[in-house]
Amino acid sequence: MFRGVVISPCATDVPVRDICRHDIKYNEQRTMKDAKQNIRYLGFESTEDGRRFDFSITAAGEEAKRVSLIIPALMFTGANKITFQESAKICYEKLRVMLECERLDEPRIRLTGDDIAQFRHIPRGRPRPPKTEN
Repeated sequence: MFRGVVISPCATDVPVRDICRHDIKYNEQRTMKDAKQNIRYLGFESTEDGRRFDFSITAAGEEAKRVSLIIPALMFTGANKITFQESAKICYEKLRVMLECERLDEPRIRLTGDDIAQFRHIPRGRPRPPKTEN
C-alpha cells in the first residue's frame, strides 16, 4: 500500500493530499484559490530614517489590511544605492513572498540589506560604450 503526503514550503496555502489506495482527500484548510490576496500600492512618504511604502492587502471575505515597509535612508546612498523608482518594487516583492508563506505578523516591516539584495532586479542589458570626447 502506497501512502504519501505532498508538502510545499508554504503548506497552508496549498491543498495537502493524502494518497491512499487511489483515493485523494484534500484537507479542509484553504486552497490556493481561496487564499488569493491582492496587494495594492498606496504610495510612499519620506521619513526621518528613510522612506515608508504603504500597501493595502485584501482577500475575499476579509477586511483590508494596511502594511508599511520601511527602507532605511542609508540604502539610497553609496555605490550600491537603490533608486527611488525601484524601491516600491522591492517592497512589493518582499511583501508578496511574506504573504505566500503567511509570515506577515507586523503592520510595519523594516527592510534590511539582505532584503534589498534578494528582491532587487538589476537589468542585464548591453553595456554602454564608453563616451568619446570630440
